[in-house]
Amino acid sequence: MEHIFFLLMEARKGKQEAEVQLIYQFEPLLNSLERQQGWVDEDCKQHLTIDFLLAIRRFDLNRYLEDEIET
Repeated sequence: MEHIFFLLMEARKGKQEAEVQLIYQFEPLLNSLERQQGWVDEDCKQHLTIDFLLAIRRFDLNRYLEDEIET
């Protein structure tokens, strides 16, 4: 989990390599979502990847840190 947290921090700083590594780590999930209709849809995968990157950029790391401190 620490590795993903580090990659999130780096991706939020604009480090493209961290974004690539996160996409690679979550690729099985993206692929499974892409095939929900039973076929491969490259357009869907592109949209999922873009939405994934946008979610990374919007992810509030401070909120996560506050939750970790409270537990």
